[in-house]
Amino acid sequence: MAELRVGTSGYSYKEWKGSFYPEKLADREMLGFYSRQLTTVEINHTFYRMPTERVVEGWMERVPAGFQFALKANQKITHIQKLRDSAATLEGFLGAASVLAQRNALGPILFQLPPTFRADRARLEGFLKLRPRAFRFALEVRHPSWHTEQTYALLRQYETALCLAETEKEAPPEVLTADFTYVRLRRPDYTARELGTWKQRVEAWRRQGVDVYVYFKHEEAGKAPAFARRLIGSPAVLE
Repeated sequence: MAELRVGTSGYSYKEWKGSFYPEKLADREMLGFYSRQLTTVEINHTFYRMPTERVVEGWMERVPAGFQFALKANQKITHIQKLRDSAATLEGFLGAASVLAQRNALGPILFQLPPTFRADRARLEGFLKLRPRAFRFALEVRHPSWHTEQTYALLRQYETALCLAETEKEAPPEVLTADFTYVRLRRPDYTARELGTWKQRVEAWRRQGVDVYVYFKHEEAGKAPAFARRLIGSPAVLE
């Protein structure tokens, strides 16, 4: 069966101490603790600041072999350049990401477009042509004009996953466009039944040979790690 990795969007939240993290855990030990309980994390910090090899190597020192980081692409690519003339920026971003890739610690790279960015398939194709085949790209679109069969066909052509993002207002289309899928569960709460429905979807995709990456939204109560554990059927542990 294909791979399943479930985690949260970010990990360094002090408000999770006492629910997910032990109450007295030092901040510098959060990533190490997290990585012993979940198999992946989505790094949002890279959206605001370009990653460096030194920072990435520091992450690697704190996690066990097999753990994977999904990186949110820098805002210069998605929000400032809006995928146009971004070859040099992308090359710099992937240069740091390659440190993870060389050690099998890199998950997909998420490109989240602004909600006002309307469909421009010519621009998207020009950007997707830049992807080195060694990297997995996922695209999160937030303007409804992107949700067409033409967009999905383009993503399939360039082996890029459509990010399936669920919010309180919107349910994602169950569209697969690559040999993996990237799911962002952004609602503040999930019932056992809702998690069970997602688990059924995930297992069905895996039986089709599709690798699945799932990330729950950060919230102050520390429920996201608990949701992640329930989805994979793992009990909570405080060490």
